[in-house]
Amino acid sequence: MKAENIKWFTLIEIIVSIAVLSMIMISVFTIFSLSADLNNKTDISRALQENIKNLEQIIIDDIKINNISWVNSDIVISNCQISLTSKYSSWTKLCVWTNSYYLARQEAWTWIRIWNYNECELWINSCYLVKHDENWNITQLSNSWLEFRKLYFYVTNDKIKKVSINFEVQPSIHKWIKPELVKNNKINFETTISERLYNNN
Repeated sequence: MKAENIKWFTLIEIIVSIAVLSMIMISVFTIFSLSADLNNKTDISRALQENIKNLEQIIIDDIKINNISWVNSDIVISNCQISLTSKYSSWTKLCVWTNSYYLARQEAWTWIRIWNYNECELWINSCYLVKHDENWNITQLSNSWLEFRKLYFYVTNDKIKKVSINFEVQPSIHKWIKPELVKNNKINFETTISERLYNNN
């Protein structure tokens, strides 16, 4: 075959081919990224809902065995043995007999109660729901994938005691979760638990 009969690609054809290939690759990577984000978002939502359900069940089980005492603001006395002087009260710590529930953060292996929820808005702080029992044992209830931003308890003492729990949670920042997915996955949760449903008092 003579050299003059060999057909070569022109520079323009090569540039067009590279441009088309680049567009195809960008489209493929975009679809892959969107699919991965959707799967992560689904996993995050499922993990949050499962953890919230578990936390609710822990408090329900405690109320089944014991009674709702009250809400309190103290940090020294964990069992909240105070007289019920009003029909309604709200605060950031719930007392169920000798157990109390509130938000705390861990610092040097010590749990520190959260007094100002602005601390929980800072991503450097991880705020968790903890249970404080009569023996001064503090147990972390919410897992490391879930961070609280706010938590309020509303107790009504009108014939039958009820507690309404209202909180705001987001997933923790982890290596496999994009910050945008964390910020866009905020859940506001509210539920009411009545002693009538679980006790025969």
